[in-house]
Amino acid sequence: MADVYLNNIIPRFTQIQDDVQRIYKRCREIGYESHEELLKVLHELHTTMRTYHTYQTEFKNAETKLRNFEAQRSKLEQGIPKEKLEKSKKFRVIEKEIQKRSNKYMDAKLKALKARNEYILSMDSANAAIHKYFVEDLSDIVDCMDFGFHSSIARALKTHVSGQECMRRSLQGGIDDINKTISNLDSRLDKQRFLEFNNAAFMLPKKFEFQGHKGDETHEDSTTTQVNQVVVNRHVQEEMEKRYAHLVSRLTSLKTESEETWKTIETAEKTLMEMINTRDYDCAHYFVDEPRPDNKQPESIMIKMKADRQETEDFYLSLVNFQKFREYTLGSNLITRLQARYELMRKALGDETQASSSPTPTRNLVNKPRRRRIGRNPLMGQPKLFGGSLEEYLEATSQEIPLIMKSCIRVINLYGLHHQGIFRVSGSQVEINNFRESFERMEDPLADVTDASDINSVAGVLKLYLRELREPLFPTVFFDQFMEIAPLEKKHDFVVKMRDVVTSLPRPVFVVMRYLFAFLNHLSEFSDENMMDPYNLAICFGPTLVPIPDDKDQVFT
Repeated sequence: MADVYLNNIIPRFTQIQDDVQRIYKRCREIGYESHEELLKVLHELHTTMRTYHTYQTEFKNAETKLRNFEAQRSKLEQGIPKEKLEKSKKFRVIEKEIQKRSNKYMDAKLKALKARNEYILSMDSANAAIHKYFVEDLSDIVDCMDFGFHSSIARALKTHVSGQECMRRSLQGGIDDINKTISNLDSRLDKQRFLEFNNAAFMLPKKFEFQGHKGDETHEDSTTTQVNQVVVNRHVQEEMEKRYAHLVSRLTSLKTESEETWKTIETAEKTLMEMINTRDYDCAHYFVDEPRPDNKQPESIMIKMKADRQETEDFYLSLVNFQKFREYTLGSNLITRLQARYELMRKALGDETQASSSPTPTRNLVNKPRRRRIGRNPLMGQPKLFGGSLEEYLEATSQEIPLIMKSCIRVINLYGLHHQGIFRVSGSQVEINNFRESFERMEDPLADVTDASDINSVAGVLKLYLRELREPLFPTVFFDQFMEIAPLEKKHDFVVKMRDVVTSLPRPVFVVMRYLFAFLNHLSEFSDENMMDPYNLAICFGPTLVPIPDDKDQVFT
């Protein structure tokens, strides 16, 4: 075992340390650039807001001056007979001044309208950029930062396990503990815990709201009645259409570039993961009775292996001095901002027909593409159900709804709709554990259920599954937004804001959420018998679906 540690395990951990430090520095630089990009967007928003308020002030001043001269003219018209009015020098001077002020008023009005539109575009662009950064970029940067770390640790530990297995009985307990440690290595779970423990820093902030200038109102020739939408009238129609066409062209080009960049990252990622997951941890040859040769690899081979790995990492993080991950992160952020502007301008122009054939269609949950993830480890065996990721499980099993949810809901629909206290009365812990083990093996223990004798245990295993999901059905990052939406009294406002949040969720999560709430709605229709009205269901499922972060007040939230 001394040779194993001296010639194998210690060099592995030294290499892991070097790799982690090197990748951390590169990803930190990418994070800095992302922050700088966000600051540029916020600076642009601040500038456009100041410009908007300045032009609105000039517009109001011009309007006031115009109205003053018009009042003077009206007063003069009342004081001078009509036949002498045309000969009055003072009247002609006032008429000329009114014409001059009218021109200034129209110019100020047009400038104010353009500044307002630019402010709204910048505001939505900033909201989209911040949403993209906190929901996707942070997750991708963390994934990239620890890419291969868990696999490398697992390989080093498996080397240790291989040596210990040759000693068998004397060290069997230690081997079991190490194996458990290896099986619990989960980069996604570690990332989720890291984000939850520091959720104050990574919680999605509140969206920017439009701060209208005092006196700003919808104009007669506007095509929208909503305050937070772009106003398009005959003065800016042509300019807006040109910007819209240019935006469509640029989005198409950027999405093509982003797709190519992602393909490059995927190729390099696959190659690097194959190198990281090389099965070179078997130490059986150290424990044979025959004389063994010196198994220490020559220094030249070690140097070459290290150089090959670093070359692949360089290709993964950079190519000809351009970091591909940086390009993809910043490029996708730019696409998100431009997409927000595109949607706003399309609505303002009423371009519904073009939207259906445009290369940049509106977001649709039905056709929403699968979320791209950095550092996807190859699946070994069956996917993890309890305590795993809903998205990853559905992707691995090619299911729309997890078997456990379909089976439990089917049984409750058949035998539990009239059962008093369903989901509130605890079931048998032994039965729940047995159901859990069967579902984890991808078996259906409820296929032959014909009565309601185990209905509380069925409800219990369904709640247990939802409670143990790695990330809750309503992601923690949206917790503050949910808390802001919940107190809304107007149903329309609640639906609009909740829809905005739900449409940003991945499609698999949305499908499962819709399936679950359709069932709960159906269950509440029998509340006279089962005593589970929407309020009671909220008490049962609220802490499970929307858990309160640790740094929040657990009582009053």
